Amino acid sequence: MELSAIKDRAFVSVPVALDPRTASLEVRLRRPTTLNPLAWDATGRVEISLVIVVDGVEYRCVGSTSGGIRLAGDGTDAAEYVLRYEPPCGFFGAREGRPRRLGEGAVSYQARVEVRLLRGAAATDVLVMSEALPAPAMPFHSSVAFDAASSAIEAFGDGVISFSHTATGANRAAFMLVGSRGDALTPDPTYAGGGGTPTLITGWDIAGVPFVNMKGYSVVAPATGAQTVTSDLTDTSTSDHFLGVVTMTGVDQTTPVGTAVFDGPGFEASPVSVTVASVGADDLVVDGLVSQAVPTVGADQTSRASQDGSFPSHWRISTQPGTAVGVMSWTYTGGTSRLLGAVAFKQAAAGGAALDEPHYVAAQPRTPEPLVTVW
Repeated sequence: MELSAIKDRAFVSVPVALDPRTASLEVRLRRPTTLNPLAWDATGRVEISLVIVVDGVEYRCVGSTSGGIRLAGDGTDAAEYVLRYEPPCGFFGAREGRPRRLGEGAVSYQARVEVRLLRGAAATDVLVMSEALPAPAMPFHSSVAFDAASSAIEAFGDGVISFSHTATGANRAAFMLVGSRGDALTPDPTYAGGGGTPTLITGWDIAGVPFVNMKGYSVVAPATGAQTVTSDLTDTSTSDHFLGVVTMTGVDQTTPVGTAVFDGPGFEASPVSVTVASVGADDLVVDGLVSQAVPTVGADQTSRASQDGSFPSHWRISTQPGTAVGVMSWTYTGGTSRLLGAVAFKQAAAGGAALDEPHYVAAQPRTPEPLVTVW
């Protein structure tokens, strides 16, 4: 479909097939390059939405990209815009707690990609991909319990990204990680729907090498139900823009986090590791990593968000039960530029039931499969 052939503010909606094990959706739009300028002027701007609807409840991830030539990290033209969305963990797989498959249990679920021409002229090809993952059992013990995770990444967009996330349970809290390859990460992200607002975790405002930025936030009492989380960067031409959210239950509502620790920025050989101090057995430790090399999660950790951008950059979030005493590590081959931060979310005063039985988490690795191409 050539959007330039349609009037301004054109709108195209493309249905996407889903499998009950679907873990992520990805869309790629061909961008203008020096050798292939397309019919896309410098003022052209396109908005892209990945939309999942389960029993009438909509989960949406939105990004945008505009015309002009963008350069990748190696100095070549950026030929594609990429938007990838991992909806709440267990959305179509199993959510931790008592295992349940939301997709399998739903009466109806659909997905679609929406492409909207906001201004100017733009002609592009659209490729939609999905990823299906198994959900193997994994034991854990923690009174602060993992609830759900969502994440998204865009490459060569306009610096604004948002998606839907659902939090459940009592004494809720959220960890939010924002990152970019580009300019400063201001203003702060938002978590809609009431409850607390994102609070920057002390020290978690890191400028990396080269031009990598990362911020970590805590949110007390985020609202239940499908809510919109948004990151709006100062830089409107960043090569990568990452946003990840992990919600949990059983968290102290007055002092939700302990003292964060960091490693980097720097260029080091494997592994990269930090040790969070004063971790209680019923706490939950959360970390955030960006590295140029592909990382492998450390012992006793469970990967919660895994997004790969351009340049290259690999963004990760993992959790670890407090009984594992707070050593958060990642391994990779050779040396790499990296940033790692970690913090413990503290148990609510009333505590909670400690669990020592199998629960279900998303598995790795991913193997995307093309579903539909729109011309």
